[in-house]
Amino acid sequence: MKKILAAALAMSALSAVAIAQDATRENYFKAGNHQIYVWCTGGKGDKSVTVQAANGEEAIKKAASEAGANCWGVWQGLK
Repeated sequence: MKKILAAALAMSALSAVAIAQDATRENYFKAGNHQIYVWCTGGKGDKSVTVQAANGEEAIKKAASEAGANCWGVWQGLK
């Protein structure tokens, strides 16, 4: 059981590193395809989306507004 848990944690850590490779401060301010995690209240499904925008702030606003009321976005990086 401990080996399985350790393997799962290692895979999770590697996934986080792979996702975060383009999540630098400089990339937040660049134009391009931004990866945004959108979460909503009220039972709506949370999801990760790609948004074409001039910068991370614009991408978050676009993703949240397209998802509907009571939704917020979190920038995950530049794809």
